[in-house]
Amino acid sequence: MKISFLINNIYGIGGTNRTVINLAEALSADHEVEIVSVFRRTNAEPRFEISPQVTVRPLVDLRPGRNGADRGDPLLERPTTVVPRQEEFHAQYSELSDRRIIDHLARTTADVVVGTRPSLNLFVAQYTRDSALRVAQEHMTHLAIPPAVRAEMARVYPRLDAVTTVTDADARSFLEHTPLPPGLPVVGIPNSVPEPVVRPAGADAVDRKIIVAAGRMHRVKRYDLLLRAFARLTGEFPDWQLRIYGDGGEAGRLRTLVHDLGVAGQVLLMGGFSPIESEWAKGSFAAVTSSAESFGMTLVEAMRCGLPVVSTDCPVGPREIVRHGEDGLLVTNGDADAVAAGLRTLMADPDLRHRMARAALHNSRRYDPAVIAARYVDLFEDAARRRAAGPGRYRPPSAAPLGRVPGTSAPPATLRGAVCHVTALGPARLALSLDGPADGRHRWSLVLREQAPGAKRRPDLPLTTERTDRTAGGTRYTAEVGPEDLTHLGDGRWKVLARSAKGELVHVRAGIRDTRALLDVRARLLAGGADGGPVLWNLPYALPGGKLMLRTIHRGSHAEVRAVRVGDDTIDVLAVLLGELRPVPGARLVLTRRGHHRGELSVPVELGPDGQFQARVPLQQAVESRLERWEDWDWWIEPDPRRRRRVRVCHLFEDFPDVKGAFAYPAVPVKELEDPRFVQMYPSRPVRVRPYCSVSGAMAMNVVDR
Repeated sequence: MKISFLINNIYGIGGTNRTVINLAEALSADHEVEIVSVFRRTNAEPRFEISPQVTVRPLVDLRPGRNGADRGDPLLERPTTVVPRQEEFHAQYSELSDRRIIDHLARTTADVVVGTRPSLNLFVAQYTRDSALRVAQEHMTHLAIPPAVRAEMARVYPRLDAVTTVTDADARSFLEHTPLPPGLPVVGIPNSVPEPVVRPAGADAVDRKIIVAAGRMHRVKRYDLLLRAFARLTGEFPDWQLRIYGDGGEAGRLRTLVHDLGVAGQVLLMGGFSPIESEWAKGSFAAVTSSAESFGMTLVEAMRCGLPVVSTDCPVGPREIVRHGEDGLLVTNGDADAVAAGLRTLMADPDLRHRMARAALHNSRRYDPAVIAARYVDLFEDAARRRAAGPGRYRPPSAAPLGRVPGTSAPPATLRGAVCHVTALGPARLALSLDGPADGRHRWSLVLREQAPGAKRRPDLPLTTERTDRTAGGTRYTAEVGPEDLTHLGDGRWKVLARSAKGELVHVRAGIRDTRALLDVRARLLAGGADGGPVLWNLPYALPGGKLMLRTIHRGSHAEVRAVRVGDDTIDVLAVLLGELRPVPGARLVLTRRGHHRGELSVPVELGPDGQFQARVPLQQAVESRLERWEDWDWWIEPDPRRRRRVRVCHLFEDFPDVKGAFAYPAVPVKELEDPRFVQMYPSRPVRVRPYCSVSGAMAMNVVDR
């Protein structure tokens, strides 16, 4: 069969995109599959990796610059006549998109056309040529669809051959609230989630004391509920951390709530992250507190990575995924006390976490793409039999299965399609791998190139690249970056390039970045577990466009923050000095002011074992010394007053790159003394002092009077 998926925008990010790609790649083992995207608005490749076995093409090209062939078309200004005004994406559609979709559906050579949202299903039902089967996927909860849209669905859906929902409960709701002709199947088929590329979380992850949540920053996800529930437990479980991954409009409000609850440093807002599997695998368990879910994709993703889950019991979705008491806990929807109780149950019982983790890994296999694809094939074949038995001259598709490997296992056809996965093996050792076509004239190798101006750029570092044949076809290329390479790489940022046999160099796309080993390395370093040699770190990360980078560190001495504690009127810094220097009695924390009015403040530090130290930042002195309304003060440790050598206090040794964004500390209001040291230049008011980590990883604070 040839199967065609019609989707709004495959180049973006979202749950529908992810599940459509999973299903398309699984079906591509035996069938010709294409994804037709109504819109393309970016020059970048799709955010989610898509197998070369799946054809991707847009209908309306709105890319910026010369590539956007349809930008400026006058038909874009004319409204759509097919998509109801109440449909969520109505404003995106126009007479141009109407014409392109209708023309595509009239000419398609597909045996099955699958729409993926209500607006597109209306097109599929009305305009797909009669020789193709018409199938509608409903990814939204049925009653969340506006009534006017449901009325239009009731009018045109009788032309469909099948409707799928992602839960059995929503299939029942669909049948109860939308009049359809007898015999039109409405079937609940869940979304699929592939086996993760990363090693699932094991016993080590269960004991890491990290709760992971992921999804778009939207009110329906109720992250505020999760934050309030977690905040009630921080006193009892001070060594636990909550990481929330996602982007969206609620991020600013949630950051304010983190500050108001006093949980900065224990709650990390991590931003978007893709692929997310490596981050799930770092957790002890997952938390989902949505008020409504059409399915619960994040639940299955977490379980497939070996995490039990605590989830609110939404009207549909989670209760069909989570087996309460076996692989997770279902708690009362919208109840912060119930969420806190569920979190506490797992936080307090490592044996229960172990048992539920094993069950989650086993039970989630029922969502494997091969299992879900087989259900869709059965649905298509049943629809074909019913159509053939009816009036008309319909002929069921007769093509034999292709017998290929699933799309997720297919190697990229070109160097530019290659994706590089990275696994951290220690503080400075990384394993890199990428797949390519069968070896021969396509031989590739990996190279590191510094991201710096040409005149200052250090020489490229070619990596010894090994080649092995893959059982699924093609070649796997692997290389390692070890501590010995850090002497060459030093402190810097390096592009990961792949070189073809003809010498072409391509900056490769980032795949999985499995950095969980760095969690344990950081814990050892913060405990003073350094040997006095050079301080090394090597962190893989992705640029906003998806290209793979390495952040390398090679220093003789390094001061790393262990914690920054922000009180009502104090800021305490706890850190450790690593490498060749050690703090001695008389060591001081030194603050230096940037800008034209350079200044310096210092306070003694309290010494701990193995290079550890702590100090209270001199807030009052910084406020009384200010000469401008906005000042920045950098933090240093002067470990030995006799040598006057200083080491910058940093926060670098994390398993993720955006330390500045994740550790966002609140400001401390400080009132001036009545008799300030300097002439008062501005009206008296509370001055706010806020610690922060710069993009480079150096710790500082700003003093603001405005």
